[in-house]
Amino acid sequence: MQTASGFLRRFAVAILFAISLISGRHAMSLVSAQEPMDGMCDEDMVWMIGWCLDMVMPGDSVEVAALAAPSGTTAFTGAFDLINVPGATATRAFGINPQGDIVGSYTAGGMTHGFLLQDREFTTIDYPGASSTEAWGINARGDIIGRYTVAGRPGGTGTLGFLLRQGEFRDISLPNPNRPDGKHLITLPTKIGASGEIVGCYHNVSAMADMFGYVQRGDRVEAFGLTSTLPGSAVGVSAMHNGVAAGGNTIVGLTFPIAGQSRGYVVSNGVLSYLDFPGSTFSQAWDVTSTGTIVGQYDGGGRTHGFYWDGNGFVALDVPNSSMTVARGVNPRGDIVGVYNDAAGTHGFVVRR
Repeated sequence: MQTASGFLRRFAVAILFAISLISGRHAMSLVSAQEPMDGMCDEDMVWMIGWCLDMVMPGDSVEVAALAAPSGTTAFTGAFDLINVPGATATRAFGINPQGDIVGSYTAGGMTHGFLLQDREFTTIDYPGASSTEAWGINARGDIIGRYTVAGRPGGTGTLGFLLRQGEFRDISLPNPNRPDGKHLITLPTKIGASGEIVGCYHNVSAMADMFGYVQRGDRVEAFGLTSTLPGSAVGVSAMHNGVAAGGNTIVGLTFPIAGQSRGYVVSNGVLSYLDFPGSTFSQAWDVTSTGTIVGQYDGGGRTHGFYWDGNGFVALDVPNSSMTVARGVNPRGDIVGVYNDAAGTHGFVVRR
């Protein structure tokens, strides 16, 4: 499979949206093949890195028909189109733009690569010199943002951010003059808005000691923090911006206010509010449209589910026969992309609404 280095090279795939079972490999073998990540898959951070999702495998698969939606919510009953990169041991979908182009990551041969899915064709995305690459967001102009790791990075591996625009890569890791390479240990760009604003989170110390949300507009960065009492958090801040609506006035994200709890949040025109799935103490918001549709995930009934909220209430998303479903991106039409696990492994999905 060809890679993109400086420009994208496209190759045709004829089996998109067919249910293709990918060869299974134990989740830990996928993680161990990556460059060491300084505990990036530990505890709640499992939700932040794509290949960490491969590890979320509750004991037995749960049939969607056996799940009851909590009071005040409904269960989605439409079609899930599956996304599997041919030859991959895991595929994950993270972002979708107004045209329906999808970005994500896949693992093959023990290495993780980003991908662009456009007009039923996959293109591999590899940041030059990286040991792993994941694409997480794409806007209407075709700008793609994501994360990468490099071997032998001064001061520890961590993760770095990139922007791919018109075939050219640019490092967009947030600066930290106190570190050996002048960048924060961890920069996690998650989505890019219609006007080019980038949202995500960064960490100064480690994956769990501190987490600041941010908005990046050109060279200007606005940090955002919420109080946390997570054990071992010397800074006491936990916030991650995950999605941004067109115009940049509405941002959604997640926070871990205390151990064992997660809350989704919405910042609209500077006003903060929380988004908690009914009956769950573990909710996360991952993307938002200009009309206010929000997608994310919640825990309930011994597993993780996806959801969307559109002002008419919450709708639970569970791919049939999955053991975990998470929603990661939504476009203005309401099409939703995400990741699910089943007995065969980790796959991407898209819901056309």
